Amino acid sequence: MPFPATAIANELIDRAAESRATLTQINIQKLVYFAHGWHLAWSDKPLILDSIEAWQYGPVVRSLYSQFRRFGSDPITEKAMEFGFSSGKFVTSIPSIELTDEGVYARNVVGAVWQQYGKLAPFKLVELTHAAGSPWERAYTEGRRLIGNEEIKEYFAELSRATA
Repeated sequence: MPFPATAIANELIDRAAESRATLTQINIQKLVYFAHGWHLAWSDKPLILDSIEAWQYGPVVRSLYSQFRRFGSDPITEKAMEFGFSSGKFVTSIPSIELTDEGVYARNVVGAVWQQYGKLAPFKLVELTHAAGSPWERAYTEGRRLIGNEEIKEYFAELSRATA
């Protein structure tokens, strides 16, 4: 079951806090993208419900951009929130990964991504997403807004085979 991208971002924010690291908008965008890509490659299932778009500085999840744009290039200091109505009242919640079998697997993937990419500088992450032949590079140069899950899965599956 895919999760809201905000739940994955909040998991990353928790991991950063545990490591006494900071995350910026660029870090969050790229780390969620990497987690989604590796999850697709390893499980053949999407990690996030949201679409990924090809923006100038790489893959972007619009809902995350909306949540965190107020921080600009400064460190993110608050978790993503969801807003809605329940029983006629305005309610807020902090999205998280549920502790189901799928949620535990998702957290493990996020943990692996954090270990591999979490300490990288934002523009190193941008460099990685801009690699020749990457899904972002293809979509951006072709003028496409959306980066499809199938091309993300194929790319990360190829990376997995190349590093095995």
